[in-house]
Amino acid sequence: MWRPWSKLLELLGRAALPLPFTQRPVRVGSPEAPDALGGRVWRRYADPEELFAVWGPVPGSAWAPFHCVPLFASLERILAEGVGPPPPEEPAPEPPDHARPGAPPPPWRGGDTWVIADLPGPLVVPVGVWLVGAGHQPVSTFDNWPHPRGVLAPERILAQLLYWASAVAELRAGLGPGSPPAWLCDRQRLGERPGRPGEFDNRYYLDDSLLPGPGLLRQAGIRRAVYLTAGGGDPPLADVDPYFQDLERAGIEVRHAALEDPELGLAPLPARRPAQLLPASYRRSSAGGFGTLVPQPSQGGSG
Repeated sequence: MWRPWSKLLELLGRAALPLPFTQRPVRVGSPEAPDALGGRVWRRYADPEELFAVWGPVPGSAWAPFHCVPLFASLERILAEGVGPPPPEEPAPEPPDHARPGAPPPPWRGGDTWVIADLPGPLVVPVGVWLVGAGHQPVSTFDNWPHPRGVLAPERILAQLLYWASAVAELRAGLGPGSPPAWLCDRQRLGERPGRPGEFDNRYYLDDSLLPGPGLLRQAGIRRAVYLTAGGGDPPLADVDPYFQDLERAGIEVRHAALEDPELGLAPLPARRPAQLLPASYRRSSAGGFGTLVPQPSQGGSG
């Protein structure tokens, strides 16, 4: 059993999770929906450890410690009758033809290139399948818990992970511990607003534990980072912006690629946003990752 998974199982045994839910339960897709291969193989991956393994690095890889557990572990507390791939009536965003699973690899693929795919959650999953087919190990950075009153809806990502699990399992056969990594990131992770009283604030950010230092990157043969976003004008988010600047100062090239560009050409990073990240405004869970209920304000005394 991988160390990240073992560590969280230990936490699960002694932490009060926000699951199961006593009121409206979380639903993840539909148990009647087929997977990407048109069958029901996804049911094998409804086991959280199986899903965690198929969407993570090859065992023995240097990238294993960065693979996040919370979203996968949440399957242990969600009712089976509410779990499955996305139903046909809830279509997910699709990548452009040149970045769909089975499309030719990007021109900048190489053993010295680390890809950070920072795309809206449901979209980053099929793009991740394409990157695995191009020879990259996936590293999932979904570091939050789902909840029926969540500020974010990571259950939509979870449904996509189930939908594509059987397809990505076939593509993983060509990967090894030395294959270059691809970080799969939800670009909506920072949220557009803080949680309100009574909501479950599961916004999160990528902290130092999820972003490898330049020394580790160089040791693994990584000389270039490609920040892949949906559009050419998408700047680095506030959690990765200073990190990319540190990489550049350390001599690691950081370039930008836009999914909308059929050529997938590399360019300098778009202009940075002036906003700074405020870590104190994000709510960490006692079980690891992010997500807690926002308390109601006191109704007595000075409040």
